[in-house]
Amino acid sequence: MSMPLDLYVIRHGESEANVIVQAGEQGDNSLYTQDNVTVPDRSWRLTATGRKQADCIGRWLVSQQQLFDRYMVSPYVRTRETAATMALPKAKWEENRVLRERSWGEINTITKDEFKTNYARNWNFKNTDPLYWRPPAGESIADVAEDRVHNILTSLSRKSDSESVVMVTHGDFMLALMLTIEDLADEEFLHRADSDDWKITNCTCLHYTRRDPETGRTSKRVRWEQTARPVLDETTGRWEVKVEPWREFKRPYLSNGDLVDVVQAVDPHLLEYYGK
Repeated sequence: MSMPLDLYVIRHGESEANVIVQAGEQGDNSLYTQDNVTVPDRSWRLTATGRKQADCIGRWLVSQQQLFDRYMVSPYVRTRETAATMALPKAKWEENRVLRERSWGEINTITKDEFKTNYARNWNFKNTDPLYWRPPAGESIADVAEDRVHNILTSLSRKSDSESVVMVTHGDFMLALMLTIEDLADEEFLHRADSDDWKITNCTCLHYTRRDPETGRTSKRVRWEQTARPVLDETTGRWEVKVEPWREFKRPYLSNGDLVDVVQAVDPHLLEYYGK
C-alpha cells in the first residue's frame, strides 16, 4: 500500500464567519450579534467573494487535471458550497467528518476582548504555544494532526494507492496536514505559522505528489508540494490563481549533535539551576 500519487487539498472560500472575525480583528464587533454568535460553526455559508474564489480555484484545478479518482469534502456547509461551486466535471463527493474544522470549543464566535477577559490564562498560552495550545473544550493543531490527519492518511494509503485525490477542507486542518505529511519539527511549524508567506488563505490549494515534477519519476513517499491560491487583481477586478514553484521536502533525521544544537538554541529558564 502507498499514498495517492497526487493529493490536492483546498481550503473553503471566504465564509460569513470569516467576515465576522476579520471585522473583529479590525476593532469592529458589530457583527457579533446574539443571532450570529449562536450559529453552529458547521452552518456558515460562503460570501459572494467566497464563491468567486471557489470558481477561480476550480477552473485552475480542471486545467491541471480533468478528472480525479476520489473526491472528498468536509460536511460543513461552507466546504460543501465550495466543492459544488468549483464545478469539477463528473465529481462524486464523499463527505468525511474527519475533514471538519478544528474545534474552537468555548471561544467559537466570541470577540477577542471576551476571550481575553474570560479566559486570560488560556489567552496567554495561545500566543506562546500555538502548536499545542488548546482552546477551552477545543482542539490544538497537534490534536488534529494526531487524531484526525493520521486517520485520513491511513485511509488514503489503504484505499487510494497511486490515485489522484481532491479534498475540500479547512485552514487549520490543512496546517495539521502540512505538519504531519512533511514531518515538520515544532520550530519549523512555528516559523510557518508566524509567516505571511505560508498563510493558508481562502481557497488555497496544497498539491502534494509522489511524482518528481522535473523527471516524472515516482517516489514511494510524498516528496513534493506546490501551492496555488486565488488572488484578486486590483486592476482588472478579476480573481486569478497565483502558483508557487514546486518544492521538495524529505523526512528529517537528527544526529545527537543536531539534537544538542536544537536544545542549545533555547535559553534556560531557571538560570540558578542551569548546569547543576
